[in-house]
Amino acid sequence: MTRGTELSDEILKRLEAISPANDYHTKVERVYGFGERKPDKAPMPYILARIASDEIEETVGTTASRAARYEIEGVMPRSASLQDLQLLHHDILKTLGTGQLPHVRPLKSGWPFEESAEYEPDIEGSTTRSVTSSITIRYVEKY
Repeated sequence: MTRGTELSDEILKRLEAISPANDYHTKVERVYGFGERKPDKAPMPYILARIASDEIEETVGTTASRAARYEIEGVMPRSASLQDLQLLHHDILKTLGTGQLPHVRPLKSGWPFEESAEYEPDIEGSTTRSVTSSITIRYVEKY
């Protein structure tokens, strides 16, 4: 395995652990990873996790500092409040926060984790509301 594949596996594993039994606010029913097909009537809340990009930022010999951007979309029923979405967003950040993932460190000093969130209300007949967290994680890969 590469550090990139280890990172992706660990992200899915951590997202799957979001449950009040593990000291989170939300009980996530299922996490769908990159390329997994979500059934039409999937139980909610669920998370769609996908990698959006992964690029080299700098290199030293055969070692590269990379920035991987993941989009983590938490989907809840239309009845969910803004506070429910905010709690799910908090749970996502708590499980993936700085220092929680393996091999997350820049080649030089710097911040290894960036995040922004976008909230989507239900729109014209939609049955869901969602929060999408765009997370950039810097890690080191050897070639």
